[in-house]
Parts: sequence; structure tokens; C-alpha cells
Amino acid sequence: MNKFIVIDIETANPDLLSICQVGIVFFENGRIVTKWETLVNPQDYFDPINVCVHGITPQDVEDAPLLSEVIPIIKEFFSNNTICSYGAFDKAAMMRILPTLPNQWLDIMRVARRCWSDKFAEKGYGLANVSNFLKIEQKHHHNALDDAIVAGHILNRALSESNEDLDYWLDRIKKPLHLEYDENGNILPKIKRQGNPDGPLYGEVIVFTGELSMPRQTAAEKAASVGCDVVDGVSKKVTLLVKGIQDKSRLAGKKLSNKEIKAKDLISKGHIIKIISEDDFLKMIGES
Repeated sequence: MNKFIVIDIETANPDLLSICQVGIVFFENGRIVTKWETLVNPQDYFDPINVCVHGITPQDVEDAPLLSEVIPIIKEFFSNNTICSYGAFDKAAMMRILPTLPNQWLDIMRVARRCWSDKFAEKGYGLANVSNFLKIEQKHHHNALDDAIVAGHILNRALSESNEDLDYWLDRIKKPLHLEYDENGNILPKIKRQGNPDGPLYGEVIVFTGELSMPRQTAAEKAASVGCDVVDGVSKKVTLLVKGIQDKSRLAGKKLSNKEIKAKDLISKGHIIKIISEDDFLKMIGES
């Protein structure tokens, strides 16, 4: 059973404790069970930049409850549930208010960057951009309740599309954006390397796919020693894709790895990427 709370807050100024709006949504098995929102009188000044973002003014919160009155309601919602937010901002604010909070916390932004890594790993992973990509309607961006609802829908899409549960993603966000595996299915550490500027292949950007005859780390070191920048995934910057033996059981019924599919797609659009075997790579660097 996947059930979780999503919280979003807006603040009157840069101080995380100047909370002027709270939105909370309780999701269970992909559906909204309960939702709640309130304005909060922060008893603090409103920075024009913050007002420009969320549109909440001092006049709007004159008769709103104080934060001290809202905290018990927030705690009741939290109970023993997993708490989620989009980004680290909301968690940081809650930890200022409730420093001994025992709940597990899941950053949905980090989930999105990993679930749709080909699109959002490095950039463009803001709430509005991701929701637009997933065709999740957002009526009032920077309204705390609306942002919480949209963030929850993004997480549910990640759970559905990955066919994984909440516990998987609580663990997955602690690991690198791009995962590589050895022949036994164990996760390898990231292999990014900067190429030796004096190497004969300086300027080439290389990525490996499939099972190599050597540990991926060793291949990365060899490539970097001859000048190649080694990266984890295929992008427009990649110039060489070195292909080892593909484990068909890991291809999910496809004939090619995701890296090779993306490389061929970029090639069809005019990008120059050479796809070579590991043997040819070793010959290229003079080791075969």
C-alpha cells in the first residue's frame, strides 16, 4: 500500500519560519483521501519578491491563524505517515518547527530526476516543468495546496511508471542519478572522469553500455588516461558509445540498451556519435 502526505508551504520573506500558507494532501494508492489548506499570519514582514511569487499579501493574512495554532493540525496529519515535498525547502522549514520529527521524508523532486532521468536529471526539474511534461494540470502554481496536489500526482506517476513502491524510492533517492550495474547486478559507483588533456583522444566524450570484459571503473580510467571525458549517460555531448555484451534479461524485451537507443536517435538527428565495440575501443587506445 502506497500512502503518503505531501506538504507545501509559502513564506512571507526569506526566513523559513515566516510561513504564510500551508497545503497538505493525503494520498493513498494513487487517490486523494484528504486535503487541507490554510493561510497563516506569520507576524512578520512580507518581502515584495515573495508576494510576487505567491500573491499573498499582509492584508490576506490579517485574520488568519498563527503558526502556533496551525502546528498541532500539521502534526496530526503527519502522524506516522511518510512525508513528501517537492524539493528541500518545505522539509527545512518543518525541521525548524519540529526538529525531532521522526517521520521518513521523501523529496519528490529527487524522484522525478531519477524516474525521468533522460529528461530531468540535470535541469528542468521544477514542479511546473515536470507537471507540464506529464500533462498533469496545474491551475494555481505557487498556491500551497495546488502545488502539494500536483507534487503528489507526480509521485504517483513515478510509482506507476517504475512499477516500484514507496520504499524503493525512499532508498533510490539516496543513490546517484544514473546507476550502472556489474555482471552480478550490483550497483557500481559513478564513473564520470575528466580526460587527460595531453591524451591522443582529448576532446572525445565517451559512455559505456553493456557488459565489458573489465570492470567499468577500469574502462573509465583507461578512457580518461587517453583524453576522453567519461560520462554516465548519452547526450548531445557524447561522441563515442562503447558497446559491450548486452544482457538480454536487462533489456526488458528491447533489442538495444536505452543508451544505444538514445544514441541512434541523436545520430538520426544529425549528431555525430560513433558506436564501437569494446574490442575496437581497446585497439583505438593501443591495448589490443
